[in-house]
Order: sequence, then structure tokens, then C-alpha cells
Amino acid sequence: MNNLFKLKVQSYFVDQDILKKIQLVELIKNDYPKMKYSTIMAYISLLKTQGVLDNPSRGMYTLKYKD
Repeated sequence: MNNLFKLKVQSYFVDQDILKKIQLVELIKNDYPKMKYSTIMAYISLLKTQGVLDNPSRGMYTLKYKD
């Protein structure tokens, strides 16, 4: 995963604070149509591990801000 992908995912949260998993997957799929669902989920998991995304409840994602 590169920084461009990370920045793209962060840009999805400019207008919204929280996205449902299906919304997030669809937005990624629109920008990366050849990416498989399993790869998308692996990248989302990696972004959570890196502290970029937070998962406040099941099926919901938000940006994790560090102060």
C-alpha cells in the first residue's frame, strides 16, 4: 500500500465523519476498480493497524485523529 492510497481513503472523510463499511468499500472500488474485495479489506485492516482509521462500532469507520 502506498501513501497515495492512504491519502485517497482519508479524502473520503472530508464531507463525512463516519462511513459504513459498504460505503467505504464502494468508494475504494470506484477509484480502484480492479482491486479485489479481499485486498480492499486487507488494506482497511492495515490502515486501522497504522492508526489512520478507527472502527468505533461494527461496520462503521472513521478517521482516527492523533493530538
